[in-house]
Amino acid sequence: MLTMRISFDSAAEFYDETRGPPKSVMDQLVKTLMDELDGYKTVLDAGVGTGRFAKPLQDNGFKVVGVDIAKRMIEKAAGKGVTNMICGDVCFLPFKEDSFDVAVCVHILHLIREWKMALQEVCRVTTKAMISIDYMRKNPVREAYNSILKKYGYESRRLGKGERELKNLVKPKSVPVASYETSADERLNHLGQRAYSSQWEIPEDVNRKVVSELKKQFWGRKFPQELHLLVWNVRDLEAYCGTFKSALS
Repeated sequence: MLTMRISFDSAAEFYDETRGPPKSVMDQLVKTLMDELDGYKTVLDAGVGTGRFAKPLQDNGFKVVGVDIAKRMIEKAAGKGVTNMICGDVCFLPFKEDSFDVAVCVHILHLIREWKMALQEVCRVTTKAMISIDYMRKNPVREAYNSILKKYGYESRRLGKGERELKNLVKPKSVPVASYETSADERLNHLGQRAYSSQWEIPEDVNRKVVSELKKQFWGRKFPQELHLLVWNVRDLEAYCGTFKSALS
């Protein structure tokens, strides 16, 4: 079967510097995640990337296996000391049914055209829950970027559905993590670097013009943000996907 997804091999060198909340918020996110995982032992990190979650979870005694399609991202994670990783496709996970208690799946479904197939696979190998994160407030800089981009005849690409959209299809438990301010300057700098996968097919000169317009509007501003964990019951996701395991508890 022909599938389509976006690899982050080309982003490995700058990924950590252009993703995630401030360090203090990230620390709180990891703590909240570990609290939510209390009582579980085995974790699948689907889209392990540079190991932002796998590393602290492994350091705190969880048995984590990471999967990512991008070899260079895995190499970055390995350089941090992350172990038990496989370079593979989340749409074709090389694990038996019910191999893990929980799956951590952060910001990968929107990178996969066959996102429902990926979700089915995560459910197949997981017994209890799938956990992701959600930035509860839309970023006005990114919204304006997409609007101005259309003026130049382009649209940013999203192959699949993100967690923000999935939560409207299947209701998760939402666990508050932190409220904080996010800098427009930081986002503008990242957009200028074409750090996000949705920009990679946008011509560099067009991106430069869009970011220049955005800086006139947003430079120096800050915006409130809220970060939540989203926790789905695997059974609910299975029902949505139309798949059911042979052994239900």
